[in-house]
Amino acid sequence: MTRPQKYRDVTRFLRSRGWERTRQRGSHETWSPAGGGTTFTLVQHRGQVSPGVVRQLQSVFDDTPSEWNRA
Repeated sequence: MTRPQKYRDVTRFLRSRGWERTRQRGSHETWSPAGGGTTFTLVQHRGQVSPGVVRQLQSVFDDTPSEWNRA
């Protein structure tokens, strides 16, 4: 089962993979790889990213941190 993550940790992970924030409206941000292509919407509420959004990230990236899952 996936748990909520700190917004800061998720954005740090995305930037380390070469993704950048392309636009923002309110608490919704659109991220995409530096070369363009697939986009991903990241929602920040109270400094946390919901488990559902974290699961979506895990489906896009195979190397997400193991701490993002519950033991």
